[in-house]
Amino acid sequence: MANVVEGLVAVKMDSKFGDDKRIKLEDGGWYSATPAMADKIRKGAVVKLKVERRGKSEFVEAVKELEAPAAGSSGGGNRSGGGGGGKSGGMSKEDWEAKDKAIQYQSSRNAAIELLKLENDLGILKLGSKAAEKEAILLAHLDRLTAELFNDIGTLGAVSRYVDQTDEGDEFPEEESGEEDDDFGEDDTDEDDF
Repeated sequence: MANVVEGLVAVKMDSKFGDDKRIKLEDGGWYSATPAMADKIRKGAVVKLKVERRGKSEFVEAVKELEAPAAGSSGGGNRSGGGGGGKSGGMSKEDWEAKDKAIQYQSSRNAAIELLKLENDLGILKLGSKAAEKEAILLAHLDRLTAELFNDIGTLGAVSRYVDQTDEGDEFPEEESGEEDDDFGEDDTDEDDF
């Protein structure tokens, strides 16, 4: 017996099993479709599907597109309008910058925690004798490390410190051969050298 379902096509992907395609509607329902049937289904479109259950899967038997995908939309989003569409998901430049900062902060915090673990394992981390004192020292140290690591992201602090500590001339000393060889037109190398 065939059922009719309607919804926004949120996902369209290859199936792990055979040549079929998998279609997911916005409501969360998954459906299988032959490649020919899947070609009629566009991500981001609102569709009406006639589906038939075969075993554990529901297969698309017929498709009717009710609404075309929104212009510039990569699909997904919300049928009721507003925002959405496009790869940015409707986020402004400021939203992306805030999200990037939050990710950088969490990364810095995680790295600071790992540094604290290492310092503790090596016996470098010195804490007080009372529990409250230990916690206060630990949190203060965690906050200081997080701030330093977070600041390093924007300023490339580790790169600056490394460059300041090294003299590039010492890393790659020039060879002195006594004669200059700037004639690249003449092949004076033996192929066995390579």
